[in-house]
Amino acid sequence: MEVRGIAVDGNPFEESTHTGVIGVLGAMIWTSRMLQVGTEVELTNRFSQRTATFRVAWVKDQRKGELWETGVESLQPLDDFWGVRFPPKPDHQ
Repeated sequence: MEVRGIAVDGNPFEESTHTGVIGVLGAMIWTSRMLQVGTEVELTNRFSQRTATFRVAWVKDQRKGELWETGVESLQPLDDFWGVRFPPKPDHQ
């Protein structure tokens, strides 16, 4: 993954990262910079070559020397962004 956005200190950043968890509506990523909840970031999946805009939903407290664990949610349908097929939602009857 490539991530681009504005860090909490107001400076733009761009870096390579990876996901910890992916889902139909978003993901958990690691970043070297703290991001502000509510800001937008752009992710590019190097595998699918697709780019999408996400909103920072949460940021976990960083342990010294570790990356920031950051939850992002999609601002539009992701379709094949991850290059993974998710099972359909079960019908509730």
